[in-house]
Amino acid sequence: MAEDQPGPGVLSPMVEFFHLRQRVLRLTLIITIGAGLLTVLVWDLQTCLSLLAGAAAGILYLLLLSRSVERLGKRSNSLGKAHLAVPLLLFILALRLQGLNLLPAFLGFLLYKPAILLIAFGDLTGSHKPTTFVSGSPLA
Repeated sequence: MAEDQPGPGVLSPMVEFFHLRQRVLRLTLIITIGAGLLTVLVWDLQTCLSLLAGAAAGILYLLLLSRSVERLGKRSNSLGKAHLAVPLLLFILALRLQGLNLLPAFLGFLLYKPAILLIAFGDLTGSHKPTTFVSGSPLA
């Protein structure tokens, strides 16, 4: 068997990466919907829209970052910098636009972080199915 091909029943690192990306995006979307509903109930529609605009920017940031990670090793040896423009653009828009509040937009942008923490915690505690790495051992 070739070294870069995993054995039967073992997922390749890129397949693992795509599964992780889907889990992060799905959980981020669930957290965003919950935070949006909570925000519109507790505060007002403008605050909710600012939060959702920030969350959309956070999801765009994650997509651009994952695209850079996906290219890593194929075409380049370093991560691209395009994803870094997203929070900067969000900050500038929040300062310039009257309808976009800075604090809710920034907190919305950070909504992907609880998703990452929840997935990491779930993987550490074993509440998610154990990951089998290329070597065949989950402890490799």
